Amino acid sequence: MSFLAQGAAEESIPFWDSALLDQWRIPFGDWIEQGLKWIAVNLEVLLDIFAWPFDFLIRRLVRDFLTEIPWIWVVLAMMLIAWLARNLKVAAFVAVSLAVCGLMEDDYWGATAETLGFIGVAVLLCVVIGIPIGIACGRVDGIWRKTRPILDAMQVVHSFVYMLPFIWFFGLGEVSATMVTMVYALPPLIRLTNLGIRQVPPDVVEASRAYGASESRVLFDVQIPLARPAIMTGINQTLLLAISMLGIAGLMGAGGYGRLLYRAINNQDVGLGASGGLAFFLLAVVLDRISQREEVGERHLLQRIGLAWKHRRDPDMLITDRDASAVVRYQETETHAPITAGERLPMGLALLGGAAAIVSAFLPWTSNAGKMSAWSRWADASLNGELEGRVFNGLEASGGSWFGITVLALGSFVVLAVAGCAARPGRAPRWLAPDGAVIAAFAALIVAASHFLAKPMSAAGVAAGAVDPGRGIGVYLAMAGGATAAIGAVLWIRAAEHRPLHPLPSGIGWGSMIGLGAAVLILFIGLFSGWGFDERQEAIITPELQAQFDELEQQSIDNPDRRAAIAADMLSLRAQAAQTGTLVTDGLSSQGPQLGLWALLAGLAALLTGLPAVGVFGGDEQRRWRWSAATAGIGSGVAGIALAWIFTHVRSGHPKYTSGIGSFLALIGGMLILASTMAVLKEYRRAKVYGNPRDAAAANDPGGGTAGKSA
Repeated sequence: MSFLAQGAAEESIPFWDSALLDQWRIPFGDWIEQGLKWIAVNLEVLLDIFAWPFDFLIRRLVRDFLTEIPWIWVVLAMMLIAWLARNLKVAAFVAVSLAVCGLMEDDYWGATAETLGFIGVAVLLCVVIGIPIGIACGRVDGIWRKTRPILDAMQVVHSFVYMLPFIWFFGLGEVSATMVTMVYALPPLIRLTNLGIRQVPPDVVEASRAYGASESRVLFDVQIPLARPAIMTGINQTLLLAISMLGIAGLMGAGGYGRLLYRAINNQDVGLGASGGLAFFLLAVVLDRISQREEVGERHLLQRIGLAWKHRRDPDMLITDRDASAVVRYQETETHAPITAGERLPMGLALLGGAAAIVSAFLPWTSNAGKMSAWSRWADASLNGELEGRVFNGLEASGGSWFGITVLALGSFVVLAVAGCAARPGRAPRWLAPDGAVIAAFAALIVAASHFLAKPMSAAGVAAGAVDPGRGIGVYLAMAGGATAAIGAVLWIRAAEHRPLHPLPSGIGWGSMIGLGAAVLILFIGLFSGWGFDERQEAIITPELQAQFDELEQQSIDNPDRRAAIAADMLSLRAQAAQTGTLVTDGLSSQGPQLGLWALLAGLAALLTGLPAVGVFGGDEQRRWRWSAATAGIGSGVAGIALAWIFTHVRSGHPKYTSGIGSFLALIGGMLILASTMAVLKEYRRAKVYGNPRDAAAANDPGGGTAGKSA
């Protein structure tokens, strides 16, 4: 396992030694910082547009209205709302509780009005955004598949993590605090609205359509009214989570009770903490009682907040009237279709290509210099001849590095897919199948080709004296093996006996189409984003600055008495260059390897193969499956390019050289392409036959035989 060390230029460290981790650094924080700086500089107008509704509502509703009008009108208005939404008993409780909040201490009514307005703005914007998104998720499966991972991230990531970008863009205060509160409180509303729409009985929806109702009437007259209990539960959960964020809002500079409690903690003021805590509790109970459903009113606030926290990942558990119809399960006795004669030759071709890709990793990829590693470790550019006469294989840091390692892994997967499917048709792990082989083969070909096409440092002209590392036999064999495996896998998937578990949705998969378009847009942005950030002094010495150094050096030779002063001038020039300069190479620049260009071209190819995959050219299920596998393979290849570039420099990079956010965007784009195909790919399995498997094998034989019944 010594090939995982940084390379021959340094002492090899065993894989199990913890010191190895000190030589690896994934610059995720640098990527995010680069992205935030670019957004702050170039998208200021867009940020202002995004912040406008928050700033407008907080200024008009809170500052200019709630805190300015007499307290009695606020109490009466809240009492009327509670009476209309619930009953007179709740309305009386609301009025008394709000009055008690204002009587706690001096200026407590101002804090009460600010808190009421802050929560009202956050929940209002959550409702305006969350309910339409939830309805769209409930009606379109593709949108729900894309939205669900985002909701998971919004709930899993701690608010302390994502509050920093909001503070960076919008500063401290109510605006950024409201945005963070929305991110935290929005997911339950979307989830429960989606669930409510999906729980509307299908026969009711079909009956309304059968009587000629338009889709808008089906939505507004049937689905939304029947989904109202779930939507109201979602609003209540959003309100409770917004209340729980008041402490974080206080840390971010928002007013109201959050600021009072934060001040009490800093000053260790027990009295202020007690009075502020009681007022906070009373206001939370008021808002909860107004928004909760009638049949769950017997639970007190702490129980309801506990339930909201407990079921933040599965809020559907909070709906007591869920459909509890039994799911009938049965034991399948079918057998999977055996390998047919038409599959054997393509499987052999894919096996041969995968084996070639494996072998290529152990053959020479570069000589005399490193290709990818040279960008961050100039010793690998052979500037001083250290690597002259040496040859490096696909696994070495100065050879293929993570490009070779990725090709090795993908080639091994192709071999495992062929062997697993041949040994246990339909019973091997899910992705050891024709579509898995297609994905791995395409990805291996794209990763190997990207290493082949990438511009070396010698051709870029960024370092005088850099040696061309050439292209070893291993790179050619890797591309040939990837192409052979891809051809074999494509022929295999055309002949494979695979069927969907459920019929694929008719029509165009707009969710997948949007995902593909978004992926290409991200790759396009990544093309012009930095793929390499070099802060080494040697990298930022321009020809003009080098001419000044040469002139100063000649002066020191001509004037030996002034050598000390001239040396000080040279150090000053070098320090200025280090402070003001960072060499940034984007994905298209001739001063870099131009990997962003090849990633974008692969993304455009994925967009073309994705058109038949999403059903643009018809709803033939087998065709959609095959094209989905090809699209997934291209997406995996794009992600493979980004990962190989990133980890090559994690492995052998200089501390002042980091892979840029462009490579991270390429990784996201590739994964998004892959995700857009999963709706189709996850449905396909090896076909099942009923009866004697030998009869099914005979049926597939041109010589004839007794046919089994195929599913």
